[in-house]
Amino acid sequence: MSESGESGGRAPLRWSVEQRLAFAARRLYWDGTINREDLVRRFGVSQNQATADLAHLRQAYPDGFAYDTVAKCYRAHPAFRPAEADAASLLTEFRLLAEEYLSPGDSVLSTPPPLALASVPERAVDQGVLHGVLSAIGEKVAVAARYVSFQRPGISRRVLSPHALVFDGFRWHVRAHDAGDDGFKDFVIARLSDLRATGKPGRAAEADLAWQRQVTLVIAPHPGLDPHQRQVIARDYAMERGRLRVTVRQAVLFYVRRRFGLTEGHEQRPPQEQHIVLEKLIEGT
Repeated sequence: MSESGESGGRAPLRWSVEQRLAFAARRLYWDGTINREDLVRRFGVSQNQATADLAHLRQAYPDGFAYDTVAKCYRAHPAFRPAEADAASLLTEFRLLAEEYLSPGDSVLSTPPPLALASVPERAVDQGVLHGVLSAIGEKVAVAARYVSFQRPGISRRVLSPHALVFDGFRWHVRAHDAGDDGFKDFVIARLSDLRATGKPGRAAEADLAWQRQVTLVIAPHPGLDPHQRQVIARDYAMERGRLRVTVRQAVLFYVRRRFGLTEGHEQRPPQEQHIVLEKLIEGT
């Protein structure tokens, strides 16, 4: 979406205008209608500004919607398919609504549907610890910290050089170089305490080869499923020609395999329980 410049060319719209137009396009598509008051309430703009925004949207999608003089709102035409209204964004919004990080009044939909999540208990992360980890990443320095390991009893003292955060689907980890054994590992943030910056930089992220390298998982429907079931699973995962390729950092490969249920021996599980299998791994660079 763009607007005319003084020279007759097309200049980009301001970011705030782009955000309002994207919201309007999504509201029109998912709700089917929109009016000026929707923009006034959502963004706090004037009636005149809301009118101008909808005029810009009409320029971008001249055949996408029309004004209903009886209902006094704009209605989307059946063929209206704005690029802004992708399903993934709306489903992400639904998760935020269900977790109460987003209020219903800020939703793309005027009336969101009832939502429920199969939630798990949140892992407590100390505010000060997270602040220290983020500071260390930003300043590229090492920190001394206490850590409770699952493998060893007691509390150990570690000197870590963090460079990234990793979410495994359940817990947050910090990816860091461990000065104790001169290796890069993942540390559960909730198990860290008493962080103190040492001021001494550790090994840089460029030396973390598992973080730098990519690996591609080639996933297919379980061969034990019948043809119809394989087609259903292929559709579920948006597979192309019966295969799904997922490229990830080698450092998070274990987590990805666990999330997909592709741990060791998964091929031997009954196909009705294990719908997909890991066909092969392709090492990247």
